[in-house]
Amino acid sequence: MDAASPSLLERYDGNLPRYTSYPTAVRFSDAVGPAEASRWLEDIPAGEALSLYLHVPFCDELCGFCGCNTSVMRSETTREAYGKLLEDELHRVADLIPTSGTGRQPVAHLQFGGGTPTTLPEATFRALFDTLHLLFDIRADAEISIELDPRHFTPAMAHFLGDLGFTRGSLGVQDLDPAVQKACGRIQSFEQTESCVTALRAAGLASVNIDLIYGLPYQTTDSVRDTALRTASLRPDRLAVFGYAHVPWKAKRQQVMPSDALPDRDARLAQRDMIDRTLCAAGYQPVGLDHYALPHDPMAQAARDGILRRNFQGYTVDQGHSLVGIGASAISSLPGGFTQNIVSAAAYGKALAESQALPVARGVACSDDDRTRGALIERLMCDLAVDLGAFGPDDYAAERERLTQFALDGLVTLSGDRVTLTQAGRPFIRNVAAVFDRYLPTQGAGPAQHSRAI
Repeated sequence: MDAASPSLLERYDGNLPRYTSYPTAVRFSDAVGPAEASRWLEDIPAGEALSLYLHVPFCDELCGFCGCNTSVMRSETTREAYGKLLEDELHRVADLIPTSGTGRQPVAHLQFGGGTPTTLPEATFRALFDTLHLLFDIRADAEISIELDPRHFTPAMAHFLGDLGFTRGSLGVQDLDPAVQKACGRIQSFEQTESCVTALRAAGLASVNIDLIYGLPYQTTDSVRDTALRTASLRPDRLAVFGYAHVPWKAKRQQVMPSDALPDRDARLAQRDMIDRTLCAAGYQPVGLDHYALPHDPMAQAARDGILRRNFQGYTVDQGHSLVGIGASAISSLPGGFTQNIVSAAAYGKALAESQALPVARGVACSDDDRTRGALIERLMCDLAVDLGAFGPDDYAAERERLTQFALDGLVTLSGDRVTLTQAGRPFIRNVAAVFDRYLPTQGAGPAQHSRAI
C-alpha cells in the first residue's frame, strides 16, 4: 500500500476498540451477573455445536509488552488446584446447557489460552480432557488449539499434546531482533521457535500459527522485515500481526517498557506496511485487519468464501453461535449477551468455593440493534466490505454521511448500499467500523479505554 499522508494519519489517529465483540468490553458492567449467565446458557439450542475457551492465567516468565491476565506461578500445587477449578466450572456450565441425543452438547472448537496453558501439569491436562469428553461431545473434526511459549517447550510436550488430540499450536514470537527482545524482556532465539514448529509438526498437529508485533521499542522497518522473512521461512499456516498497545495505566508490567524508544505513529504504519508487503511476497494471503494465511489454510478459504468470523480470540473459522469461556477472566458470547468471569484467579477460586453460582463478574445484554450492528461490524472486520441493505431496518443515513470523508480520502468506496475498504484503507478498518458503533461517542474514545487505532 502507498504511505498515508501525515494529514490523513492525523485525521484518523486515536484510540478505538478492536471490535472482537459489539457492544465492546467497555460496556460490560455488574448489571449482568451469574443469574443472567445461567439463563443465557439455558437458551443455547440443544444439539447446536458450541465453542469452548479455557483460560490459564499462568506463565513461566512475564513479557513487558503483554496486556493479558496472567502471572508467574511456580507452585505446581496451585496449578493443579486451578485445573480442578476449571473442571468445577465445566460441570456447572454443562448442567445448564440443554442437551439432546447423546445427552452431551457437541463442541466444534476448543481452545486453551492464557497465559501459557502448558504450565498446567500433564496429569491436570489429562483430567481436564477426561472431564471435557465426559460432559461434551467433542466432534471428530473439532479444531483443538493451544497457545505456546517456544522458550519453555520440548518435543516430549509436543507428543503429549498430539496424544490429547490437539490440532493447532499458536506460538508467540513477536520480534527476533536482540535489541527489541531485550527491551521487551522476552529473549527467544530463532532456533527455539524453529524447534517448536518442527516438534509440533512431527507430533501430528496439522496447523501452526505465529504471532508478530510491530510498534515495539527499537523496531525499525528493516528489523520487522527481517523478522517477517525469517518467520515466513518456517512456513506457519497462519500469522497474526498486531500493533503493540501501550497501555501502562492498565497493564502495569508495561511500565518497564522504554517508552522513549517506541516508534511514532508514522513509523508504526511504515512497519505494518513493511510486514504486509513481506508476507504477501512470501505467498501469504491477507485476512481481515491483521492476519495472514497460506492459500490452502481454512482461514484463507473462509476469507475467500465470506464466512470468516471474529470473536474474543480474534479471527477464526469457527461458525458456532455460542462461545463459552471457562476460567478466570474468560469471556463468553451467549444468546442473551456477553459475560466475563471474575478476573483474579484467587477471587475466581474463592467464588467457586463459596457458592454454586457461576463465577461471572460482569457482562452486557444485547438488544436487537446491538445484534444487527454487531453482525454488520463483524462483516466489515472480516470481509473489508459490507452491504448495508442487508442490515435493516436502519437506513444508516448518519453513518453514510460520515463515510463520505473516508471515500474522499480514498479509504473506502461507496456504491449504493455497499461499503468497500480500499487497499489503502485496510489499516483504517477499525475507524470505519467505529462509524457504526452507537456507543462510542458516550463511552469515550480515549486512551484509558482503547488501544491505538493505527
